[in-house]
Amino acid sequence: MRREKVVVGVDVGTTSMKVAAFALDGRSLGEASVVTPWNVGAGGETDLDVERLTRDFIDLVTELVETTGTQPIGIGITGMAETGVVVDEHGAARHRAFAWFDQRGAAELDDLPPNLRDAFAGTTGLALKAECSLSKLLWLQAQGFTINTGDVWLNAQEFLGFRLTGTRATEPSLASRTALWDQDGRPWTQALDLIGASQDFIPPFVGAGTSLGVVGDGCPESMQGAVVTVTGHDHLVAAIGSGAVGSNQLFNSCGTADVLVRSVPWVIDADSRAQLVAGGLSVGRHALSGHTAVLGATRFGLVMERVMAMLGVNDHAERSRLVNAWQNEGSGKDVVSVSEPGGWVNEVRISLHDTCSPDEVVAAAIDYGIQSMRGCLETLTSVTGPSDQVIAGGGWAQLDGVLRAKGGLLAGLSRSAVTQPGVRGAAAFAGIAAGMTDEELTRELARHVQPPGQHPLQQQKETVS
Repeated sequence: MRREKVVVGVDVGTTSMKVAAFALDGRSLGEASVVTPWNVGAGGETDLDVERLTRDFIDLVTELVETTGTQPIGIGITGMAETGVVVDEHGAARHRAFAWFDQRGAAELDDLPPNLRDAFAGTTGLALKAECSLSKLLWLQAQGFTINTGDVWLNAQEFLGFRLTGTRATEPSLASRTALWDQDGRPWTQALDLIGASQDFIPPFVGAGTSLGVVGDGCPESMQGAVVTVTGHDHLVAAIGSGAVGSNQLFNSCGTADVLVRSVPWVIDADSRAQLVAGGLSVGRHALSGHTAVLGATRFGLVMERVMAMLGVNDHAERSRLVNAWQNEGSGKDVVSVSEPGGWVNEVRISLHDTCSPDEVVAAAIDYGIQSMRGCLETLTSVTGPSDQVIAGGGWAQLDGVLRAKGGLLAGLSRSAVTQPGVRGAAAFAGIAAGMTDEELTRELARHVQPPGQHPLQQQKETVS
């Protein structure tokens, strides 16, 4: 039986790993998922075995293509940032991969020399927090771990790409989250010196939509021959999957973390990066060639989830009714207060004041979300200027009341029709890597992706080397 050719998108997420197969005309032919295999320690330490992750990945893709009776010609991999491993010259991972939210290394970051602390935000585009890969590497060093000649750092998606093709490579938007890379386009040698690593610790840059090679003989026959590309940080790829592929567009991912992703077609300077980080945002390279991505996040989705749980509302229709009852900012009458811990963790404390109705509680939660986003947006636009278009995606964006509330703040807001934007964006990049440029899935994206070998970060790294 002749199998229909497809491209496969994979999203290696914090909660689960999701895959979907798309026909070359963009039709979704099937999807599957598996829980991300974290190990959680007694103190909350969270890590995983990347070889186990690889097996789960291969099994999941194989299950998908066998179930759908399809033949993948391209596989695109996106997912969470800041989770990776040191890989030795023989290709073996030297430790378990830490979760991005694991706090190991926080004390070591606090002990950085003053000159590095002062330069951190402007150089890396990140806050000085334990989420970055440097934090975990400093913690490993404190335990006696040493980096050897021939060792390289691979983010989780890059490790999967390596296992499929044998190619060690770094995707720029993922490199931006490590704190090992100066966003001006060179390795941050001071950070590398701290951990005893050379510039070769970061493998050559290969941009999203560029092939790492094809799936080799070590994988099931149904996967072999498919072109593989690592497509970058999941929030950025979800923006692309939702249709935000052009310059000066803003994407609002309305999930548990309510994230704003702004794409600008230039490299933001160090002083502006520091300003954005001081305002609670982060800055790095986009999955789109030559673009900078600015990310800001609020706890709006998390607060909404907590409020609905407190009210005992799980039914979609009732959630819609409560959200749609919101009239205007201030209609919540300040009946809800939200306390947030330092750092980004999935914790909030919500207090209710006086006697209040469910409608007022939900309205107050929406007010909180708008106020949080307003501060984030003001900092963002002070550096980047206003966006031309805003696209919202994710679970909360499907509720008309949420979209209406945000529409008063985000001019020109529209809802994306894509239900799994991360995997769709990854699949579109897989299509580009496999040579598709005119099909519906890839036509718009192809206009914004430079030819293989022309990624500006790759050129800069070669010049530095």
